[in-house]
Amino acid sequence: MGDTHDDMKPKRIVFVTVGTTSFDALVKAVDNTEVKRELFGRGYTHLLIQMGRGSYIPSKSSGEDGCLAVDYFTFSSSIADNLRSASLVISHAGMCHGIYKEIYSGLKIPLGELFQYVDQRVEKKKLRKKGWGTLETEFYRNAGSGSIFETLQLRKPLIVVVNEDLMDNHQSELAEELADRKHLFCASPQTLLHTITNMSLESLIPYHPGDAKPVAKLINQFLGFPDD
Repeated sequence: MGDTHDDMKPKRIVFVTVGTTSFDALVKAVDNTEVKRELFGRGYTHLLIQMGRGSYIPSKSSGEDGCLAVDYFTFSSSIADNLRSASLVISHAGMCHGIYKEIYSGLKIPLGELFQYVDQRVEKKKLRKKGWGTLETEFYRNAGSGSIFETLQLRKPLIVVVNEDLMDNHQSELAEELADRKHLFCASPQTLLHTITNMSLESLIPYHPGDAKPVAKLINQFLGFPDD
């Protein structure tokens, strides 16, 4: 009986993830008053920030004053539940691990295609002969792009924020390609407010993994593995 209009408002979470390193520029960007005001104006009620190893501490808010509720944490063994419960995900773009750079340079295929298919057909026993784990393990541990594709497969609206301070910035190629395909929105910390203000979620096209065989065959050939 004592419920207010705000109490009955559907909970809509914006989940921000920076991965296992630090990306203070992104955390500062989402902690910006104008960004939080824009998110709240679009109907989001909660902002949850996974801040990693960063030194910038965002400001918490209970949301009781009629604004966005804000909370944060550093690390979690899994962010899968956070992704599933989110109404909007804002993610770092990750980094392109050396294995992927080598394959990418040799194959001359789009990074989006490589990351989409890389572990679907390359056998783990072949990779162990190279002294590697699995490409999937290296991809999720080092590339940071696992959260991107997991979010897309969950059909969650996604803004990928590129760290422009990185010198060897292969990560922007993946984000920009997927943005060109209208699977997600791509921004920098400086343009995040503009992206949120102007984004149309209805314009996003659902992501569907394609046939892995052609790209996997090229990967096997490049790594020197015989065709099965």
